[in-house]
Amino acid sequence: MRPRSILIIAGVLLSLQALYGCKRDEVIDPQGSGFVEANHAYEENFGAPPQGKEGNAFARVAYLPLRSTPEKLRALPLFLFNDQDQLRQILERLISGELLMQRDGELYNPFPADLTLSIANPAGPTVTISLATGHAWAPGDQLAGCRALAETALQFAEQEKVIILLDGAPVLQMPAGGFVHDQAALVKVEPPSLVLLAGVWEKGSDAPHELLVEFDRPVKVKNFKLYDQDGNPVSGEYFISIFRMAIVVHPEAPSRYREGTVLRAEWDVVDELGRDRSGVNVLPLMRIDH
Repeated sequence: MRPRSILIIAGVLLSLQALYGCKRDEVIDPQGSGFVEANHAYEENFGAPPQGKEGNAFARVAYLPLRSTPEKLRALPLFLFNDQDQLRQILERLISGELLMQRDGELYNPFPADLTLSIANPAGPTVTISLATGHAWAPGDQLAGCRALAETALQFAEQEKVIILLDGAPVLQMPAGGFVHDQAALVKVEPPSLVLLAGVWEKGSDAPHELLVEFDRPVKVKNFKLYDQDGNPVSGEYFISIFRMAIVVHPEAPSRYREGTVLRAEWDVVDELGRDRSGVNVLPLMRIDH
């Protein structure tokens, strides 16, 4: 399976606006005039999309299988910044593994690390997805992955049926005529979860210039505190990312935080559909090189 990767969208996801007069260590929520357009699948699973600081974006979903019951799928949010070839953009991100935020979480990545795809007739009503891999692909993972690809494609209204080929031949266990929408396979999205605590290192820097506390979807922060391994509050400027999926901290003393430094996050958040959750996560700091 493909290891989880982390992408930072410079200037968009972490484009932040400081508001003068706010107290330090208070989470600052940037405002702006950008517009984010959501489709039905996004709104059904995650509610109204967060609006960006500037420019246009597109809120969509992708599906991954549950580790415990791979025949079931759950939606994940994603954002695009180009309205061209949206299906290809989404499917390529899905098979890359980047959307899987928790390696040991309820969802899993069923795709081989070298999997590639091409798409024929993306305007529908029957789209063909051609896959290729040089790795062995277990039948159970293959079926789970193909169901995830099909349901992800079928979020677009113009798609009615999905044909999936692997190395030029129909995939194992594909229904006669191809995959169609299967509402019974989709499970409800659970309340929000904290999925990542990481530091971002610029090239050549010995210390992270910012700390990221990331959630699995856009959230509104009701309460948040971050503590170091000695139980002291992490002092600095706190921001919410443009798509409301991360709290970003610019620490006062970056040199105190190294890869593996244990931090404790205490949080209370709610999503746009009113699903709320609070928790305490004690995690070692993951390193992201930017």
